[in-house]
Amino acid sequence: MTSNSTQLSAATALVQLLQEHPDLPEAGWSIGSIIPDLHGSLYGGMESLSAYAEVLGGSVRAAADTFELRGQRVRRHVLKTVWRDVPVEVAVVLPAAVAVSL
Repeated sequence: MTSNSTQLSAATALVQLLQEHPDLPEAGWSIGSIIPDLHGSLYGGMESLSAYAEVLGGSVRAAADTFELRGQRVRRHVLKTVWRDVPVEVAVVLPAAVAVSL
């Protein structure tokens, strides 16, 4: 089980990210309870994910599998990186037919 101090370091990293880069697109955030990592969910398009990649570095990968969401085939695109020693994953869901390159 993760200690609160470990989760606190992940929360601190998130606060620092948002304070230092207030222009980043809004995201829904969660902190892992077993591994103290950050998970961001974006509601914009690839431009939003690209903005995070610019600030955080890391690599964006499209999931191999598609799934149906509200009657449309979609694919998850994920940025994986590390910020202030905390693993970070930021994801956006896009229509599967959209070609993506960063």
